[in-house]
Order: sequence, then C-alpha cells, then structure tokens
Amino acid sequence: MRELIGALGLVRRNRRFARFWIGMMISRVGDAFTTVALSWLVLTTAGPSELGITLLLFGLPRVIAGPFAGRLLDLFPARLLLFWDNALRGVLIALIPVLDLLGAMHIAHIYVIAALCAVLSVTSEVAEGALVPRMVDDEDLEGANALLGANWELSSILGPPAAGLLIAWIGASPALFVDALSFVVMSMLCLGLRIEAPTAQGSVQERQGLLRGWLGFLTLFRLPAVLALTMSTTGFLFLGGMIEVLFPVFSRQELHAGSETYGLLVGASGVGSLLGLMLGIGFLRGLRPGFRVALIIFAGVPPFALLGLVSQPGIAVALAALSAFLWGPYFVVERTMVQRLIPNELRGQVVGGRMAVSSLGYPLGSAAAGLVLAHTTASATVLVIAVAYMALSLVPLLAAPLRHRPGAEARPKVAVPDNS
Repeated sequence: MRELIGALGLVRRNRRFARFWIGMMISRVGDAFTTVALSWLVLTTAGPSELGITLLLFGLPRVIAGPFAGRLLDLFPARLLLFWDNALRGVLIALIPVLDLLGAMHIAHIYVIAALCAVLSVTSEVAEGALVPRMVDDEDLEGANALLGANWELSSILGPPAAGLLIAWIGASPALFVDALSFVVMSMLCLGLRIEAPTAQGSVQERQGLLRGWLGFLTLFRLPAVLALTMSTTGFLFLGGMIEVLFPVFSRQELHAGSETYGLLVGASGVGSLLGLMLGIGFLRGLRPGFRVALIIFAGVPPFALLGLVSQPGIAVALAALSAFLWGPYFVVERTMVQRLIPNELRGQVVGGRMAVSSLGYPLGSAAAGLVLAHTTASATVLVIAVAYMALSLVPLLAAPLRHRPGAEARPKVAVPDNS
C-alpha cells in the first residue's frame, strides 16, 4: 500500500506517464464494462453456452497476437498503434447496437467482434510492459508498474457496477454505445504521447526474438519451480474464467435479481481483490514459497463455497468480496517468486513461454463454465469451482522444487518487466 501511495508522486512529476496511466485506466474500465454489457446481452438473447464461447473468443486470440503486438511496438510508433487499437475497438463495440437496431444482429456477429477485439487489445496490454521503461526513470519503474497494476482492480470496481446500472436503465445493447466512447477517449490520449523508439535491433539473435518468444515455453522444463508456479497460475486463471461466466447466471438463477446485482457481484470482487492486494501481502511473508501460494489459493475457498448456499443478494455480494480479498495477493506473490527464480539470461524465453501457457487458462475456463452451466445449476457450479480451487492448492504445496526454498524471497528482484 505504501508503494502505491508513493508512486502517486510520479503522476505529478511525469505528465507523459500520467497521460498513459489515465488512458490505460479508462481503457481498463471500458474492457470491464464491455465484459458485463456483452455478457448480459449474450445471456439474455442466446444462453450460457454462447456466453462461454463469447468469453473464450475474448481471450484465446491473445495467445497468438501477443508476440506480434510486441514486435509491432518495436517497429512502429507506439502512439499510432495504441490509437488504432482503441479507435478500432470503439468502432467494433459500437457496431453491435447498430446491428441490433437494424434487426440484423446474430450471435455469429458477436463472436467475430469478440475475436477481433481480443486481437486488438493485446497491443495495449503488451504496451504496459514494453513502453513504461521508455517513459519513466529506472528508479520510478516499480512504482509506475504498481499504479498500472492497480488499474486492473479499479476497473473491476468501476466498470461492472456502472454497466449493470446503465443496462438496467437503457438496456444492454444501447449501453455498448457508451462503452465505445471510452475507447475513443483512450485513442485521443494516445495520440498525444511522445515515446522514444527502442534501440535498433541488428543481431540475428535479436531479429529472431518472435520465434524465441514462441518456443520459450520449452525452457520452463529446465526450471521446475517456475513450471510449477506457471501451472498454478494457469489453473487460477482457468477458475477465474469460470467465475466470470458463473456470476451473471448465478444472479438470475439463484438470487432472482437483475443486471444491477450482477454488476455489484463483480464490483465487490474488484474491491475485495484490491484491498487484498494492498493489505494481504505482508501477512504472508516468511512462509515457504509453495505453502504461501497454496495458502492464498485455499483461503478464498470457504467464503466462495458458501455462495452456493445463499439466496440473498447482500450476503452473496459480501461473500464474493471476501473470497476475492483472500485471493487478492496471489498474482503479486506469484510473480515476485517467478522473477526471483528465473536466471537473467533466460528471462525473455521463460516469460514468453509463461504467456503462451497461462493465457489459455481464462478463456478455456470461460468455455468450460458455459458447458457446465448448460447441464447443471449455478449453485452446483459454485461447489464444483470450490472443489477445483482446493485441488489446485495442492499443486504448489506438493511441488518438490517449491518445498525447500525458505530464503527465496530474500533475493533481490530482477529489474525486468514481467509481462506474464
């Protein structure tokens, strides 16, 4: 928490980074808004299976597009790439209510738009790791990344409740027009960015960086501790994808509520996760790495499992916030461990391999939830996910490379951005 508060001084000192940070916050809120509005639209016009496929298409293309986005950011002006990324996404999102107004919208159109948005959005995601070192001094890099990381949680807090309320007021399809404006604002902010181009890459090895990024996952098998943490994170993202699909169905089936409650469930999870990120990390220091990660995964299971037994919206929102709070420190703890375990000379290869593997977790989890919810109730799905979290906690707990590293966290951090 002290790190985030101290980093706010960077926003005052560095107007270029401040523009980028504010723009990324708007873009993240827009992404969260899109997820809620589009999920509700698909759920009410099609069904859970179609929702799972839509969210799958929002994530799966990123596995392929990520390396290309990084390469483009090295070859072309970043401000133009970011402008077109957000401008085109705004056009695509606005196309949905236009098609709906004309009576021509079909679920296949949404599938195509979701896939195209996923391909475009990778540019902004990769930019956080690739461009920030060009905008801030080295001593400010950690604080800048902390602020950008907080954007993820703030977007979950602001975007879903706003989407839920707007959907209840004007409907899911018209609400997407408002969503499209957030991407237009981000595209305008990006045009004002002046970011130095990277140093020219002349060696054969550097020109083959894209190929090495794709094949880097093979290096994971030479680092069993990192491999165990990567598998744990992939599973964690898989279950997060299942919860993304579960919440709107749970709101309708078990809570007998509308989009407002759905938005509150997601928003409360964002608040809980942000508080867990700021407050929970300090309580976990001194534990063995494997036990520390396992404890975080297991801690959120009891309150989440109780969701399957409640029908009152207020209690459900509180339980969602509590489980997210207990899971909140996961990514900070896991990424810090990975950074300290990867040798400097292998960092690029391993990060590329981790991205290719872990990026599959969330979209596959979304698709799996759609299939499960098509054949069982939302309450039963809650219990299935809770049992899966308990099983996942055994991965870092039983992983031999993580059992005997009590001093791992005392090592200095490697000052290289982790884009996983």
